[in-house]
Amino acid sequence: MRVGVAVTVLVSSSFLAACSDGGTSAGDGGTGGMPGSGGAAGTGAAGATGMGGSSSVGGAGGAGPGEPIDLCAGLVQDKDARPMTELAKPALGEAVTDAEFGTTIRRITAVAPGGGNDPVIKPMYSTISAWNADESRLILFSVAAGEHQLYDGKTYEFIEALDISPADIEQVYWHTSEPDVLFYVDDKDFIRYHVGSGTKEVVTTFDFCSGGASAGSDPLFMSWDSNRIGLACDDQVFLYDIGQNTVLARKALDENPAQVAPSGTLAFLSDSGGVIDPQLNVVRTLDLLEPYGHASLSMVNGHDTWNGAVYDPGPGGNDDLGLLVTWDLAEGTSKVVIGPETGWPYPPTGHISGMAYKQPGWVFVSSIGDASGGGVLDMENLIADTSTGKVCRIGRHRSWGKENTHLAEPYWAEPHTVPSPSGTRAVFGSDWGNGDTVDAYVIELPSYEP
Repeated sequence: MRVGVAVTVLVSSSFLAACSDGGTSAGDGGTGGMPGSGGAAGTGAAGATGMGGSSSVGGAGGAGPGEPIDLCAGLVQDKDARPMTELAKPALGEAVTDAEFGTTIRRITAVAPGGGNDPVIKPMYSTISAWNADESRLILFSVAAGEHQLYDGKTYEFIEALDISPADIEQVYWHTSEPDVLFYVDDKDFIRYHVGSGTKEVVTTFDFCSGGASAGSDPLFMSWDSNRIGLACDDQVFLYDIGQNTVLARKALDENPAQVAPSGTLAFLSDSGGVIDPQLNVVRTLDLLEPYGHASLSMVNGHDTWNGAVYDPGPGGNDDLGLLVTWDLAEGTSKVVIGPETGWPYPPTGHISGMAYKQPGWVFVSSIGDASGGGVLDMENLIADTSTGKVCRIGRHRSWGKENTHLAEPYWAEPHTVPSPSGTRAVFGSDWGNGDTVDAYVIELPSYEP
């Protein structure tokens, strides 16, 4: 499959281009795109066994927010050190309870060790939805097999390897209201893929591109009505409107392509921090030293937001630092949600996900920190309501990330936690204490109803 080639070539260029050491003492910036390697009630191609809208203005109406849920209900909301205790790695399909935080963690894949082939199963990346709109299907990625693999979104049984060849492994976008549909770019073609039938529909071909189109090395999803996406080819970036089948604007720009915000009315330039309109005009610039750092777009109180880890003051002096800082794209204002200003430690390396699009404003965070798990934010998963500032701690992922000493490429051990659209579950990858494989695990919150 061409995806296998894409993994070999594009992953290396993507994550090396995007990853950097954020700030003076933490952060590893970047978004290569996350994978995993799976199988299920049967055997995956990697040899891994698994458990048996469209308006010219955009708008988030297509996703349809769900009934508001307090995702932190029943969860730990303190800032106390809760040193990690031993927890045996669960068997495939088995659920264990995190002793320090009381949450349920279920192992959903079992990868066979594979030498230097990076035996890994995990979500594509923290900024890309793993679950489809109704959470009936789940996509993980097999590094060893170089393929996207489809699972049942509730039982976690392996279904099949998907016959898709996106521009890069994380550039696969579930439709936010049509559960059977996902989008990706293959060379110059924009593809609508029907998962149930395995059929591909070419929506349009970007004939003005001499080379293939791509969302770049820092993809941050599409608009939440699944109608607009930012892409680039050659030396130009452009915005494409699916409903109108129209390229809204093209511009020669030596940057990653603009990432469309949830509303579809704004987009973000992750290299420069520019907030742009649908005609690619910069309307403001966020005061971020590393706008390309680990971040995810979301929406709160009707406003598009940038949510990311910030390790150093911005060029203009903004000193809102933290593992989670939220910027209002419409107003250009910022606030610290998880950081020293709100009583949390200086941020360790972390990843952010705003993909709970049916619960706007709730953002999921995975931090790495010290592998001993002894301190606050060490190897933790957290959830934050960026509207109220409420934060809860939902269990340790127990993954060493880039400190893993067994994988050929330890990048794959970063957890890259991503929530389901309802926010009631989250999937992450873990080497479970510097192991020689990485599997996918799901945190099932108290609010989750199977």
